[in-house]
Amino acid sequence: MNYIREINSFMDWLEINPLEANTQALWFHIMAIANKSGWPEWFTIANLTLMAKVGISENTLNKHRNILIQKGRIEYKNQGKQKAGKYRIISFTSNTEVKQEDNNSVTSNTEVRKEDTSNIEVSHEVSHEVSHEVNPSALYKLNETKQNICNSTTTEIEKESFDEEFKELAKLYQKCGFDVNGLTSDWLMDLKDRYGFDWVKNAILEAEKRGKRTKTYVEGILQNWKASGGMKLSTDQDKTQNTVQAKKTKFHNFKQRSDKYSADELEAVAERKRQEYMEKLKKQSEAL
Repeated sequence: MNYIREINSFMDWLEINPLEANTQALWFHIMAIANKSGWPEWFTIANLTLMAKVGISENTLNKHRNILIQKGRIEYKNQGKQKAGKYRIISFTSNTEVKQEDNNSVTSNTEVRKEDTSNIEVSHEVSHEVSHEVNPSALYKLNETKQNICNSTTTEIEKESFDEEFKELAKLYQKCGFDVNGLTSDWLMDLKDRYGFDWVKNAILEAEKRGKRTKTYVEGILQNWKASGGMKLSTDQDKTQNTVQAKKTKFHNFKQRSDKYSADELEAVAERKRQEYMEKLKKQSEAL
């Protein structure tokens, strides 16, 4: 089995058989392990190994493995919980090589027949009739293939956008300090499908801002937004609302009378007040 040919054939095959990103990644990792193992017909891979390489849970692994089986790209034998499962790659190039051998055989037979002129004439007539009959269906298949390629291209663009948004959510989730486990990726994808990228992103940020870094709290925020009919982000309160205003008294409107006097006049007033005070004290002492 030729590793490069298999990869190129798989990429060509994807043009009319689009797969999810995780399904593609699973096929590539299985191929890489088969290559390192020397291309045995059957080889074993533990579920934990593939889960770690692709970054998915066991349920997600089973889902995408079944897709590859249904699409005819791999075969799988479950050996129970105590043993790793067995895999077999269904090759693209091996079928092509067999067809090439058949074509080479036909070509060699044709060359032998060239010695006989009568055989050449019969072969030419048969070939002309067969090609004339096959052409209409071939044109139909070609048109159908082009349509599938256009549809798959649109699908791939949408998936690339989905993958980029999912990666951003996953990085943000980790950066904000949430606990990550094998079910986190499926959980984020489910939230994104239900609420959309912007809502999930802001809900994670909102939970982190409030110091509630749990999945339950994020889901609660999203449910509240949905129930209230829109996304509502908490904003910092105006500092002026937290500032305790001083209680106003009658002195707030008081204008100092000293503003009307000069320094010399103020000194004279002060001296007069002192003298009045001294006279008052003197009279009080005499009365005693």
